[in-house]
Amino acid sequence: MRMIDALMWPAALLVLIGGGLIFSGLHQLLRRHAPRAWPDWAFAYLFVFRRVVVGLCIAGAGVAWAEQVTWLLAVCACVGVGELLESSYYIEVLRWGRRRGSLTPG
Repeated sequence: MRMIDALMWPAALLVLIGGGLIFSGLHQLLRRHAPRAWPDWAFAYLFVFRRVVVGLCIAGAGVAWAEQVTWLLAVCACVGVGELLESSYYIEVLRWGRRRGSLTPG
């Protein structure tokens, strides 16, 4: 019984971290002012999307760990890492375009 309890702590921690990311992403969405230009909309969308989707994947991995559903753990890990890398890449491309001066509103 002690081994099962010891294995639940990492799962609970993953669920809490994921829930915190989801909550902070939604909070960030609600407290932002409406962007005026399309690059600002893209930044807002990507930051919130990244935080919420990665949070969902981390929380899902915690549930999968607790319930010992290996395929769900694998899916959560792959989707979470993939979306983190992809959205971070898009954010960097937008930042590069802004620094270069090729991102103009409208």
